[in-house]
Amino acid sequence: MPVELATLSLFLGTVIVFIVTPGPNMIFCVSRAMVSGPAAGIYSALGVCLGLTVHATAAGLGLSGLFVHFPLAYDALRIGGAAYLLWLAWQTYRGDTYASVAHLGADAVPSMPNGSAPRFFAQGALNALLSPKAVFFYIVLFPQFLDPTAGSILVQSLFLITVINAINFTVIAVLCVCAGRAARWAIRHPRVLLWQQRCVAGVFVALAARVFFSRPQAATP
Repeated sequence: MPVELATLSLFLGTVIVFIVTPGPNMIFCVSRAMVSGPAAGIYSALGVCLGLTVHATAAGLGLSGLFVHFPLAYDALRIGGAAYLLWLAWQTYRGDTYASVAHLGADAVPSMPNGSAPRFFAQGALNALLSPKAVFFYIVLFPQFLDPTAGSILVQSLFLITVINAINFTVIAVLCVCAGRAARWAIRHPRVLLWQQRCVAGVFVALAARVFFSRPQAATP
């Protein structure tokens, strides 16, 4: 095992706390599942796993130190992430989900549009890459579990991110399935679906504000 058992146990405890605390990645995936079906949320979750793997690889290569020495880089990430979330909010708000299901019967279910899997995957990856919560974790906490005397730092990073992705994906996938079932009920009540769509857009706006006004303490050791 690339990491000692005691270190892995402490790592798991830390990771679980971060994963069960709702953040931009979890909220993004669940909201996609509510609007476009569980499959959309799951593809988004796979994209999130890719984005987190990039963060972990950067940490293993020492590239995450860029934010420590160049706070402006963190500011650029913060502003870019906020702008991206605002764009998602607008796309969600002006979407035609309500119009497309208002005429359907009670047996209708939310479904992912054909050919949109790569789009949801890419959005999930980008969301993870621009998440200040992820940046904070991989700059401040993640390196604490890497031991240069125990072998390749990159191998340790890839091992730990595999553990993170396995737990994170499982949790998000379960939530996406539950969200998809909740959306089935909403489709039977089109007005509820309309307000659900607006609430999801509002969540993205709130996340954008949180990201934009987050201070660069995540970029300090």
